[in-house]
Amino acid sequence: MPALPQGASARSSAAALSSATLGLGSSALVIAAVLVVLRNIASPDHDSWAALLLLVPLAGLMVLAHLRRTVPVMVLYLVAGSACIGAYAGIILMNAPPALAESPFLLALPQIAFVYTIAPTVLGARSIVFIALAYLFGQTAVLLTAICTGIFPRFDSMTAFSTFVILAVGVSNLVFRRRSAVDFRAVERARRESDAIAYQQELEAQVVALFHDTVLSELTVLSHQEPGPLSDTQRGAIRRDLTMIEEGAWWPSHTAGPDRGTLPGLVAEVIDGMRSEGLVIEVGGDIASLHRLTPEVVTATALALWQALVNVQQHSGTDRAEIGVDGAPDAVVVMVADAGSGFDETAVPADRLGVAQSIRGRIQDVGGEVKLWTSPGSGTAYLFTLPVAPEHRWPGEATRP
Repeated sequence: MPALPQGASARSSAAALSSATLGLGSSALVIAAVLVVLRNIASPDHDSWAALLLLVPLAGLMVLAHLRRTVPVMVLYLVAGSACIGAYAGIILMNAPPALAESPFLLALPQIAFVYTIAPTVLGARSIVFIALAYLFGQTAVLLTAICTGIFPRFDSMTAFSTFVILAVGVSNLVFRRRSAVDFRAVERARRESDAIAYQQELEAQVVALFHDTVLSELTVLSHQEPGPLSDTQRGAIRRDLTMIEEGAWWPSHTAGPDRGTLPGLVAEVIDGMRSEGLVIEVGGDIASLHRLTPEVVTATALALWQALVNVQQHSGTDRAEIGVDGAPDAVVVMVADAGSGFDETAVPADRLGVAQSIRGRIQDVGGEVKLWTSPGSGTAYLFTLPVAPEHRWPGEATRP
């Protein structure tokens, strides 16, 4: 069964990074609130309670940005969040003693929360840009506040270092995932080429066996026969062998059963239809395994393939797609991949049903599974794991739990 160990590892590391950064960001905001409260209690003459109130809308924006990563939400987050940070910094600077005003620690905590909250589950190029913009917006807000108040704190090295760390990890993650996607496509292409070589060798063996059993056998018989007319039996045998060669019955797809090397009708119609619209589609692997599926699963697979190929044609920026098929004891695996522009799945609006319903929904409705690997600039790959009909499970093999 095809697998993406490196891609899966990259997604797992990105998910772990997202959880860690969300925890750090939330902790930084809570610590800032606690310090503001303690400062007001310890020094009642330095009234900065209003700064505490400004952390509330910032927390709400952080929750919104973490749940919905669309461009409008992120723009709102950057503008409104930096405004809250600027107002918070103004209250702290105007009401703090000189020693505290010059220290950037209390000002750094909301900015760290502001930057770290938007590290997404999958770090794409767009997300890295948003993280850098969050740092720039926050620093600009504090600088403008300092100019207005005439109080300039020391350089905030804490926020700068924290942002550098998250950006370095994000860029490394993005490079690793793109390299993993390229490596996987190279491995899959090499596997298909290996299958093609094995198939060619099988074909050559069939041809050699055919000529050995027909032409050479007949010539051997004729070489030992006395000159004269051929018997009816010999003429019939020669005519039968010539018909076999002429009709191509030596081709492995004929000798191994009617389904070997052919696509189910509906799947073939989908692929032919998309090819007629200009999409170049390469199909390889254990195609015969598709005939182990029930008609219901074949229909769902064909419709899901159609939607995936339509997405390639309309959104990927490439005119090529690859379909690979592999068999397992109780499942058939179908992969649809392209090397196009990819996309951020978390940024797809909830009302867009192409992936959710037309692909995932259809396959899940017939008991299958769908995995999707994609990110901006890294292409897209769907992996369908399809249940086979009970009578077509391979004997002597352990089935999956």
